[in-house]
Amino acid sequence: MTVDESKALNKGAQVYWRGDANDSGIITETSWDAVTIAWNNGQSARVYHGDMREIQQTPTKPHTM
Repeated sequence: MTVDESKALNKGAQVYWRGDANDSGIITETSWDAVTIAWNNGQSARVYHGDMREIQQTPTKPHTM
């Protein structure tokens, strides 16, 4: 996503790493320069708005088991 899209995210928004429905997370914090994502694998990451290129708001790859 772009910097502007990242800045528009709100707490509770779901995001996907590289559009993979199996690799999702929830926005837990937002600030002027970054968001914090709680990933479904138990990890948490602070990601700066300019570094959100690999993160999407909608899945483009289906969920597989």
